Amino acid sequence: MKKILFPTDFSTAAANAFRYAVELAKAMEAQVDVVNVYNLPVIDATNLPAGYVEQMLEEKNALVKGKLEAFIAEHGDAPIGKVTPIYGVFIPEEIRDIVRGGSYDLVVMGTRGEHSAMEKAIGSITTFTMMNAGCPVLAVPEGAAWQDIDYIAFATDFLPHEQQAVTHLMEFAQKVEAEVYFVHVETKPNLGSMQDYVTLTNYPYKFTDFAIVNSPTVQEGIDDFIKEKHIDLLALYIPKRRLWERLFHSSFTKKMAFHAKTPLLVFHE
Repeated sequence: MKKILFPTDFSTAAANAFRYAVELAKAMEAQVDVVNVYNLPVIDATNLPAGYVEQMLEEKNALVKGKLEAFIAEHGDAPIGKVTPIYGVFIPEEIRDIVRGGSYDLVVMGTRGEHSAMEKAIGSITTFTMMNAGCPVLAVPEGAAWQDIDYIAFATDFLPHEQQAVTHLMEFAQKVEAEVYFVHVETKPNLGSMQDYVTLTNYPYKFTDFAIVNSPTVQEGIDDFIKEKHIDLLALYIPKRRLWERLFHSSFTKKMAFHAKTPLLVFHE
């Protein structure tokens, strides 16, 4: 991973995530491009003087550029690439197009850690980006401070399409010198032997450790695993929106205590 995109809204959550992104970029010898997508208030331009809207855009662009410079100022040794203010009406779509046009390897975004509905816990812009960016997205909760990534958990359902995601994850883990744990949560009350669910010799990836966790819910099982193994980062593969909605229903975010401190790396089709 050589190119990281960091979209910011200048919030405290974004500032925290930027610190995380900078340290991650150093560890991965990558470059961070910083962008803010801004727009203007909806106005009736019918009776405005000629050129007034253009003047407003120029002023807003200069204002955002100054805010971006201030935003990155405390990270003088950071591997910063482009710092760009971009005008756009639909912010999530603009970020998606920036990612695809810039051939980015990773997007890092901040999230606010309220344990309520999905839109509040993750944010609509981050959610849209996770599902549409075209590259992995790392969501950094507001309560997550940077620390060396020693242990990564990959939550798996043994899907055949996981191969590409796991390949990218292993490259990521090698860069940051982290160990990867594979974990599957089984919610059936009477869990039989592992072979009833997966034949490990046929699972085509190397891993540090593999666990099947029996738990009443997926979120509780992952939460327990993260606490037990001191996981620094959780990775998920999301093949379809339907699975995304199942995992990130409001009940999931309410019950996942780790969400307030554990960054989430999402791969998708």
